[in-house]
Amino acid sequence: MLSIKTNISRLSLAIFAMAIVFVDVCVLYAADSPETKSAETASPRKMTWRPVSGNASQDSETVKLASGEKLASGESADAEASAVAPVSYDFYDSFVGDPLSPGEEFAIEFDGCDSGFCDGCDACDSMGMASHRNQFWARAEYLAWALDGIRLPPLVTTSPAGTTPENTGVLGQSGTTVLFGGDEILDSLRSGARISVGRIDSNRDGAIELSALGVFSDGESFSNSGSLLARPVFNTQTGAEDAMLIEHPDFLSGAVRVQVENELYAFDVLRRQRLVSSACDSLDLLIGYRHARLDEMLRIDQASTYTAARGQIVSGTSVVLFDDFDVENQFNGAEVGFNYRRRSGTWTLATLLKVGLGVNTAEVTIDGGTTNTVPGSGSASFTGGLLAQQTNIGQYDDSQFTVIPEVGITLSKRIDDFVELSIGYSLLYWSNATRVADIIDRSVSQFPPEPSSGSGNPRFGFETDDFVAHGLTTGVKFSF
Repeated sequence: MLSIKTNISRLSLAIFAMAIVFVDVCVLYAADSPETKSAETASPRKMTWRPVSGNASQDSETVKLASGEKLASGESADAEASAVAPVSYDFYDSFVGDPLSPGEEFAIEFDGCDSGFCDGCDACDSMGMASHRNQFWARAEYLAWALDGIRLPPLVTTSPAGTTPENTGVLGQSGTTVLFGGDEILDSLRSGARISVGRIDSNRDGAIELSALGVFSDGESFSNSGSLLARPVFNTQTGAEDAMLIEHPDFLSGAVRVQVENELYAFDVLRRQRLVSSACDSLDLLIGYRHARLDEMLRIDQASTYTAARGQIVSGTSVVLFDDFDVENQFNGAEVGFNYRRRSGTWTLATLLKVGLGVNTAEVTIDGGTTNTVPGSGSASFTGGLLAQQTNIGQYDDSQFTVIPEVGITLSKRIDDFVELSIGYSLLYWSNATRVADIIDRSVSQFPPEPSSGSGNPRFGFETDDFVAHGLTTGVKFSF
């Protein structure tokens, strides 16, 4: 719960900071741009278009604003307009023009785009040229995101030299130090990517968009072969903390390795429908489908060799065991949301809110094994390690209703009619996710390779938790 509050605080600060930046940019642009100042008193903008011949020189001389300005031929624009019957559109509806016939060209001039006049329909780019013939777009974004960390129990411990075998690595004993586990890992920034493509409807009031997001796999590993190593557990037979030795200078040499990984992926198919469009603002309704996947794994490998006889165990006996935990969360559901855009010249501030509503299916696989090799007697393998034994080994699945809201804020700058650069912040929340740390039971009622007894621990039980992913995005959009 503390992690969620921290992430929400980060989101609020990021949105506030980006809003300040956007306001500053708009104020500076309005104060410094002479075109913007003149736009304040300008009359409502109109545009005129008509088919003309393929002669470029003729186009440049004959096509003028329908405002009474004299043409190169000496005739008035009104007279020329009467001769060729041009069609006049309101500036904001200019993108709805009919397609040209084969062999015709599109001759157009604006007196509103370059003046800093804002628009809500992508009618003009920073160069003041019509962009309404661009029907497709593709966006590529780099993600610098952080995923909610994994809080593992203490998995590997050590003790000072001279500690007896019975007390080595036991939690609560004087001098015991946790080498791995007991804190949060995999919570730092990592790389990812998001690719989006879309097609605008011919009437320009909607679009279809496909988007794929991936926060790439990251992992943390630990290995050690120190002089005193152990794996701490809670012994249900004695009702107290205990430990399985990996290495002790008196009679045992060994090593341990731990590997933890996780990754996040999502895929959206959305229908965008324009709800509101004005001079500087637009609001789109988003409806579609979302698939998301969160995968995590933990594997522990250890190997020990007896350098001296220990009870019935002869010198040279080796013990190799492993514990393996895998979790796959798969979400499928409907998605609904809104995308609001505020424009000022070539700058755009966009905010996004969408919510996925559906079912999350969690699939858990637990496996473990132990192999004992006795000199002169061969090897024997058994099912179960230390934290993955016959009492909890298996495959399990569970389905729960889940919501996956996502919010974002993006500031973008149009470079020309085809390219737009952006920077932003996004946050994704996942309810009822199963994490790998939630399926580990550090209580044991027997040590490998003993058969299950007593309380039958470790046990398996489904638990869910909240999951948050968030971070910065930078991208480029191409229109064509």
